[in-house]
Amino acid sequence: MCEESPVNPPPLKLHALRIQTSEDDLPADRFNDHVNNARYFHFINLTFQSWYRAMGIRGGIPDQSAMMAHVSYDFRGELKPPTVAECRIDVSRVGVTSLEHAIEIFDLGLDGNQTPNSVGRGRAVHVWVNRSARSKIPWPAEVLSKCWPGE
Repeated sequence: MCEESPVNPPPLKLHALRIQTSEDDLPADRFNDHVNNARYFHFINLTFQSWYRAMGIRGGIPDQSAMMAHVSYDFRGELKPPTVAECRIDVSRVGVTSLEHAIEIFDLGLDGNQTPNSVGRGRAVHVWVNRSARSKIPWPAEVLSKCWPGE
């Protein structure tokens, strides 16, 4: 069964961050001319931090927070600095205590205006936790309403 996309998806279902790459993103020993693989995870982390702030959950709910439980990424191409990378995260599934994002990083070229070229895809799973009880709890409805169209 194919699900239809909502006409007006919640504003933060899809979130993107553009990152200007530089020589600082190359391996320290300059073994090759493309972004160090570990930097891709740094770009993913920066994108999630930006999403957390936009969602109002970066310290915004006392004693509760989102915690990353899993992240994976498949490398499909190279980013060669200087270029603009765009990391996109898209909420793809919501469970009772978990929220899953699809991740994709694109090379947009030196000026950031080239046709996006996918250089990798992955996924991340977050759980909502009560920090003092150290337990997973359901995602607050007011948080989900910003990123998920509902059932």
